[in-house]
Amino acid sequence: MIREFRFAAHGSLPLFLASALLAVSCPSPASLAPVARTEQSTGIALPAGGRRIEHAQVRMRDGARLNAAVYLPAATGRFPVVLIRTPYKTEIGAIPVFLNKLIEAGYAIVQQHERGRFLSEGEMRMLGHADEDGWDTLDWIAAQDWSNGKVATYGCSSSAENQLKLASLGHPAHKAMIAYSAGVGVAEAGPFREQGNFWRGGVWQQGWANYFFDEMPIAWPQLPRGLSDAERQARLQASPIENPAVDIETRVYNDARMHLPMIDIAKAANAPATELEEYLRRGPSHPDWDHDRVTNADVIKVPGLWAEALYDISARSTVAFFEKTRKENPAGNQSIVIANGQHCGFGRASAATRIGDRDLGDMRLDYVGRQIAWLDRWLKDDASAATPKSPVTAYMAGVNRWVDFNGVPWAGRDPSRVFYLSSGGRANTLNGDGRLLGAPPAAVSTDAFTYDPANPVIAHGGEISGLGTDQQKNDGSYDQRAIESREDVLVYTSDPLEEDLAVFGYVETELFVGSTAPDTDFTVKLVDVAPDGTAWNIADTIQRMRYRDGEDKQVFMKAGEIYRVATPAMLVANVFLKGHRVRIEVSSSNFPSYARNLNTAKDPYSSTEIAVARNSVFSGPARPSHLALPTVTMDSR
Repeated sequence: MIREFRFAAHGSLPLFLASALLAVSCPSPASLAPVARTEQSTGIALPAGGRRIEHAQVRMRDGARLNAAVYLPAATGRFPVVLIRTPYKTEIGAIPVFLNKLIEAGYAIVQQHERGRFLSEGEMRMLGHADEDGWDTLDWIAAQDWSNGKVATYGCSSSAENQLKLASLGHPAHKAMIAYSAGVGVAEAGPFREQGNFWRGGVWQQGWANYFFDEMPIAWPQLPRGLSDAERQARLQASPIENPAVDIETRVYNDARMHLPMIDIAKAANAPATELEEYLRRGPSHPDWDHDRVTNADVIKVPGLWAEALYDISARSTVAFFEKTRKENPAGNQSIVIANGQHCGFGRASAATRIGDRDLGDMRLDYVGRQIAWLDRWLKDDASAATPKSPVTAYMAGVNRWVDFNGVPWAGRDPSRVFYLSSGGRANTLNGDGRLLGAPPAAVSTDAFTYDPANPVIAHGGEISGLGTDQQKNDGSYDQRAIESREDVLVYTSDPLEEDLAVFGYVETELFVGSTAPDTDFTVKLVDVAPDGTAWNIADTIQRMRYRDGEDKQVFMKAGEIYRVATPAMLVANVFLKGHRVRIEVSSSNFPSYARNLNTAKDPYSSTEIAVARNSVFSGPARPSHLALPTVTMDSR
């Protein structure tokens, strides 16, 4: 049974209860008494006369019913539809301006809870059945008497991630997608094998832990099986289903994040059961990562409007998949915004935007206008809609303005500036003698440090906040000089730049390294050093040495041997201004953003054994450790 309400403008209560619309998979509706719903409880203040259909039971091919709410314009007829599939309670209230504009523009909106969440039946899994459930939902929408059969998918984070696999299937009703911060939906893209942003360079991204504990508990409350649609609605009305209670003191994370074996971190934090343990057991290479995620073999032909943020772990693999998709499609039907911001922070910028502590100026952009125009172009066939003139629009930090590009460059393939590591053998700390040179150094040097897993380098900023009181809301750019004072951090810095250096695209780092341990990590952090010495972190990466030849095989190191390793590329949009210096930090930990390497040949997630390693970085004519930055010429928008 489906309840339909009409709303007056600006928060008036429902005026009357209309007869319910008949869903394809639902039984004939019966009359219900009017139930008052406030703006707060419905999540959106619809335009005058707008209609809401509550708790549509959308039946999947295996019989599971997924709960959906439908928002319709005041007019009657058939409308193009915007579909939001979410694991969260609602995404409607977070974006009311856009959604109201959609309804005013003649679009219907469907918000559906993913399988196993809130009133939706089935087993809760991250992105579970993104392909089949998405396809069946499109079938259901196309058959409704308020739908004209043209559907766009929309959302950020999970509501974007579940779009990608669906878009690769080519459902005839799927006419457009708007996917922001969609990286968990990407198993592999180009050279990236992040398996949904969980792994980088073969290392588990430990900052995910608190998200799993807070948002992804498996034991979601469920209504009894076998209820009719009407009975399910009656139960929900009597006792709404809320998020499972999760109450973990932040200070508990300080101890839990160091717990060994790491696979028991949830038990150490007294956290609910999640998929975290299963994911750790899979490791960075497993066929199950491809379930509900796209790979290099998948092709998306649905016109796509994308957005990614550089201080979000989603960016580098999703942008790589966007570039693949752009090249596989006609010009004009794929476009992306790359912001110097945080996960799903699009539209929150102000005239004085900051990312962490760094001032980025006016990063505002008319996301709503772009989205409406995109939908008008592909769902209403409006060729005059003002769609983006360039496939890529990036916010260049430093000069603090939006710039249009025809693609995303790669260092080594496109114009690049190369800096070579050099030292007198003492690059340790900010006060050491590490330098970045414009040509390979003539002298051979070795810089060594001791990495102790019991005393890792603690992250300050970057792409993902991890567990601990020192990591809360820590995503972004901060002064790194305190980190650079550590003996286990090698610091290499260029001379002051004589002119602006505009860097956009994928940054590559190649190092010649060695270790006394059979396995260890090497971390790289790119830093923009201001004339006053402030060291802003721009991007970072990591490589687990056992996976240096690929995530699908483990090859351990031998003491005394030197290995050439290319760390996973970093994605950057930054202008190093005249007078600034380019810097990289090299170490073996960046914790808790990345899980610690225990420096043994055992499994790092189920083992409790740790060892101290003596790690080295080599430079010189025969071992040209270097940093390559893709350089661009900028035209203002």
